[in-house]
Formats: sequence, C-alpha cells, structure tokens
Amino acid sequence: MANRPLIGIAPCYFVKENAYWHMAQEAYSQSVWKAGGIPLLLTYPEDESKVSDVADHLDGLILTGGPDLPIGIYGGAPYDMKGEEPMHPARVSFDRKIFDAFFQSQKPILAVCAGLQIINVMRSGTLYEDVPSQLTGAMDHGDYKGPVVKHSVEVEKSSLLRDVLGNVTPTVNSTHHQGIRQLGEGLLPIAYAPDGLIEAVGPVNGESSFLAVQWHPEQMQEDPTQMKLFHWLIEEANA
Repeated sequence: MANRPLIGIAPCYFVKENAYWHMAQEAYSQSVWKAGGIPLLLTYPEDESKVSDVADHLDGLILTGGPDLPIGIYGGAPYDMKGEEPMHPARVSFDRKIFDAFFQSQKPILAVCAGLQIINVMRSGTLYEDVPSQLTGAMDHGDYKGPVVKHSVEVEKSSLLRDVLGNVTPTVNSTHHQGIRQLGEGLLPIAYAPDGLIEAVGPVNGESSFLAVQWHPEQMQEDPTQMKLFHWLIEEANA
C-alpha cells in the first residue's frame, strides 16, 4: 500500500486516581495495523470547536465500545446498572462531534457496540435499557464486561455490509445488554440477531461513509470475515 491512512480511535473517558484518562483496548489499534492503516488514539480538546480540526488531519474513524449511554440523552427510564457508571458526558459530546465532523467530510467511520448506539441516539432513536428484560424472546447477548457470547446474524443481501463481509450469516461475538429499540432517522438496519435485535446499521441513502455494528470485530482478528470491516475502513480512507 503506497499510503497508510491515519485512523483516529475515539477513546473511553473516565476518572481514576484523581485524574481523567483516555483509554481504548489495544485490539482496536492492532486491527488497524493489520489492515494496513496507522491508528491514533484521540484526546478531547477543551475547545470543542477544534474537533473538526482533528477530523481534517485524519482519514478514517473508529467509534469504540464502552459503558451504557446516559438515559437522559434518549429519554430512557431508570434501571439497575449493577454498580456501573454510565458513559461520561464528555465522551458523549466528543463522540457526537467527531462523528458529525467525519460524516460531513464524507470520511469513513466504523462504529462498534456503544458506537452504534450513540449514532442511533444522535438520530433521535432510542435504546433498550436492558435487552434481556425488555425484548420479548431475547436470546443471550452477553453483558457489558461479561463473558463473550457468540451467535449468528442475518445480513441484508442488498447492503454495503453484505458487500464488505461477503457473508449473509456471519458468526459474531456479543458482550452487551443494551441495543436499538427505536431506529434513528436516516438509518438503515442491515443485520439482525435471531431474536430480531438490530445488529448493524448504515445510512439510509446508501452512502458508504459509515458502518455501525453491535458486535466487536476487533476481538475477532483471527476471523478473516470480521477483519474485512477494518480492510473496508482502510480502503475507503485511502480512496
């Protein structure tokens, strides 16, 4: 590859030892390296108007997984979070702005797990606060920070995701208890779990600017099918 595109990784944000930390699992950066790109872990500027400057200097973006979104941003109801903290407001704000900056620039975006959920909420969609207790007939989707569960998904045949994966029933991994309830505006569902939960979305107008999946392809680097998502990101970023 003549040029190795720069891929920004939007990190988690949390407080530890009286300091604020940016963090992303190494699997994201290793997936980008293996697909031919150069990963860069992003940080949050105090002046959020500079987020668009970040996008100007990068070629592609990964929105990573993470904790539950705050119920206040999608009108959710209180529920038992089992001692976990919701996503930090600073991350919610940064992810929104960095997604918008890349989308407006028509630069490719791969969103994973919580990344899919925040895109849906940005488009006025809602979430199941807890899939196991709220989705009738829900299968085991694992849990945040819990054991990995594997299941198949049904990919829409006439979709960018089908073109990328080359497979209409891939096996995916699952570690989440939230998911899309009401689909956001301008989004097209392009993959479903056997229980009907939406597992992937793209833009309804068919633009190839982003793919968002509920599972964790970065944790399946041994699977050539899942690595195709990162190859797609790199190829689009290098176009």
